[in-house]
Amino acid sequence: MFAGFDIALVIAGGLLAGLVGSLMGLGGGIIAVPFLNLVLGIPMHTAAAAGLVSTLCVSCSAAGRYLRRGGMIDIPLALRLELFAAAGGLLGGFLVGWLSGSVLQVLFGATMAYAAIHILRTAHQAPMRQDVTTRKSSWRMPASYLLCLVAGVMSGLFGIGGGIVMVPVLHLFLALPFKHATATSNFMMGLTAVSALCGFVARQQLDLAVSGPLAAGVVVGALAGAKLMPRLRTPLLKRIFGIVLALTAFEMARKGMTSW
Repeated sequence: MFAGFDIALVIAGGLLAGLVGSLMGLGGGIIAVPFLNLVLGIPMHTAAAAGLVSTLCVSCSAAGRYLRRGGMIDIPLALRLELFAAAGGLLGGFLVGWLSGSVLQVLFGATMAYAAIHILRTAHQAPMRQDVTTRKSSWRMPASYLLCLVAGVMSGLFGIGGGIVMVPVLHLFLALPFKHATATSNFMMGLTAVSALCGFVARQQLDLAVSGPLAAGVVVGALAGAKLMPRLRTPLLKRIFGIVLALTAFEMARKGMTSW
């Protein structure tokens, strides 16, 4: 059991994870998992399960607000892609049981490094207009289905929600504007997280003493992020988040390689 101070830290980490996950459409796990593992020393598998809970909370909190606002979530497109993302999440949630904590740390660090590079590279790109003809290209939708399957597997393996793949697919591949892509990604990730959690629950790696306080902080942070997003400048948001991801990726990979 955690002491009161530790619970406060978990809630604070959840606030940050919910805020960032809502703003960037990447799911709360991208912040929650390294926070729990690196700062609080929680085992990687337990941290990944808690990360999926945080992703589910971000999705429920932020996506609800985006839906009420109207026009930000492309629901028909999201539901088509989510069939593949949810299948990947279920697969990843069971595959993760075969990997050690140190291997997961190294793979997680590499995944975060990829996300940081992508976000920093696209920070100065002009906003894209939605172009339905782009989506109708003969190869783009099948490729998007495959990438969403990969995103689901990553969600199940690392507890991060898969948004680091879903947002680029929606924004760069299928021509949704960035803020619409983040809103649609938030909507999709809750369903992916539910399927990915099945494997962790079956292995009894979901620790409610960790996930409960984390979820409480995530809900508040996600609601705040959904409210703030329309007022923030996207390029600045991308640069700040990309730098934070890069630093965290280095530390996660270093720790994993040291203990491997």
